[in-house]
Amino acid sequence: MGKIYMTACMKGGCAKTVTTYNLAYSLKELGKKVLCVDFDSQANLSICFGVENPVAVPVTIGHLMMAQIDDDELPGFKEYIQSRNGVDFISSSMMLSAVDAKLRLEMGAEKMLSEILEPLRDRYDVIIIDTAPTLGALNINALAAADEVIITVNP
Repeated sequence: MGKIYMTACMKGGCAKTVTTYNLAYSLKELGKKVLCVDFDSQANLSICFGVENPVAVPVTIGHLMMAQIDDDELPGFKEYIQSRNGVDFISSSMMLSAVDAKLRLEMGAEKMLSEILEPLRDRYDVIIIDTAPTLGALNINALAAADEVIITVNP
């Protein structure tokens, strides 16, 4: 069963995304099967993985979260997991901002990301969630899903 890590810091520009990206490829080189989740509506991790237009991605983490909110069935893994050079990832887009606003109105909302990632634990050794520099409903979801938190700091 894979471990879930969250990269976090309430300050922007302190290398959360770069840490996630480099850690993912370092773990891949050590023979680990890695999944990254871009859990920031700015989609910087998705762009690092080569997604030129995050809005054009048909199924992002925002779509999965919205399906959870609406009690809809999630699509199959192949519809939302992309791969680049041996590392898998779930892309993000601005849709995640709408999810953040909607989460505040939902009961039990802090467990929605956990419910999405739980079936993926057996498929990966490591899942890394890249988060935004806030402490809103999305980051509370990431905290609830994570086994451990990596806090990046500016030296």
